[in-house]
Amino acid sequence: MRAARLVVLSVLFATALVDAGDRPNIVLILVDDFGRELINCLGGESYQTPNIDQLATDGIQFDICYATPMCSPTRNMLLSGKYNFRNYTAWGEYRFDSEATIANTLQKSGYETAVTGKWHLGAWDDKPFGPTLAGFSQYATFNYPEQLDEDKMGIGNFFWNTHLWTNGKRERLGEKYSPARFRDFAVDFIRAGEAAESPFFLYYPMILAHRPFMPTDSTERTGAEFRGRKGDAKNFPDMVTYVDNTLGAIRWALNETGQAENTLLIFTSDNGTDNVSDARDLRSLWRGQMLKGGKYVPSELGANVPLFAVWPGTIKAGSRYRRPVDLTDIYPTLCQLAGVELPEGLDGHDLGRALRSEGNSDREVAYTWGVFQYSSKKYKTPQQYESELLHIVRDERWKYQSDNTLYDLKKGWPQGDPVPQGEQKEVREKMRAALRKIRQSQPRLW
Repeated sequence: MRAARLVVLSVLFATALVDAGDRPNIVLILVDDFGRELINCLGGESYQTPNIDQLATDGIQFDICYATPMCSPTRNMLLSGKYNFRNYTAWGEYRFDSEATIANTLQKSGYETAVTGKWHLGAWDDKPFGPTLAGFSQYATFNYPEQLDEDKMGIGNFFWNTHLWTNGKRERLGEKYSPARFRDFAVDFIRAGEAAESPFFLYYPMILAHRPFMPTDSTERTGAEFRGRKGDAKNFPDMVTYVDNTLGAIRWALNETGQAENTLLIFTSDNGTDNVSDARDLRSLWRGQMLKGGKYVPSELGANVPLFAVWPGTIKAGSRYRRPVDLTDIYPTLCQLAGVELPEGLDGHDLGRALRSEGNSDREVAYTWGVFQYSSKKYKTPQQYESELLHIVRDERWKYQSDNTLYDLKKGWPQGDPVPQGEQKEVREKMRAALRKIRQSQPRLW
């Protein structure tokens, strides 16, 4: 009991360091299977992304942000602030008994919390359900395993004829397009924040632009015909546009309610664009090159995801950060901005100085892991394939893999030119030491 009181007191003390009126609202948008090559301001030429581009104009653009090149492990590292080898052993499951999420921490400090979109962290057999265990007081999402079963049976899919769990109640959306429902939930939550006494944290993991590539509700066709998991790549451009328009709706709601200047908005992705099944023949034009999506593989197209942040009056418009970051950095950054004491054991580094254009974070290299195979198999239970996994670090120029391969990213993007083994010995040793420091740190499950 005494220890519990100390924890409460320490949280209250940390919160008091930031005046209640200065604690920002936070909107964290995580797009699904959305690579850098899709975005105009990052070099993409196949799609129109004016609202995403506006983020770079109004806020800060990060050149290097590492995720895992697969969805479930990325969500785990984002919400826990820790690398996957510390707490991830099962696909679509989060270790709620031992890992406090960003939402848990912010909720305890007085934030109103909500999640809408794709919940891929499990606990649907528990009471309360996973979103509540993760610290979200409100949620609208679907039971991922149940939805996959319905896909197989041809009942529905992520987008059409799906079911939805909203704050503990199950509903069938029928012919309503689920991304529209999630968008409306997010906008309503933002509107409610205008009159609330507490700041809010909205986590918005979109289901776009994941397979199956289905028509959006911008067409005149009804959702009755869109069932099962077979889609068509011809629908992909409209899905990209829908992502961009949804971001526009979120920003419009913040501006209309007068909350934009007290809201930090972060936009990122879980991994690169898909490249199998519906996406097998999908190619996107990037600076004159036709590129295949990078999902599944820890290349720069698979693991180096878009990252933008906007906070009018705090983040300098049009700024750019060239040093490496990774998605574990989001957790400590939000805690520091909210005046909340950091949980122990986080791998992330505070990006506060970068956001305020006051300097660099303490991070020297970004980290990711994976295999160069277009399959999710070894990402689902990585502890079973430990000897086959590559562990990777990169700085502004160099990328080093645990098989002792070094790449020069000033040449041959998106993967870079391999450096012959006998060259750049000092660089190779520096990067090897940085990776060794990360991988030998404890605790470690694989």
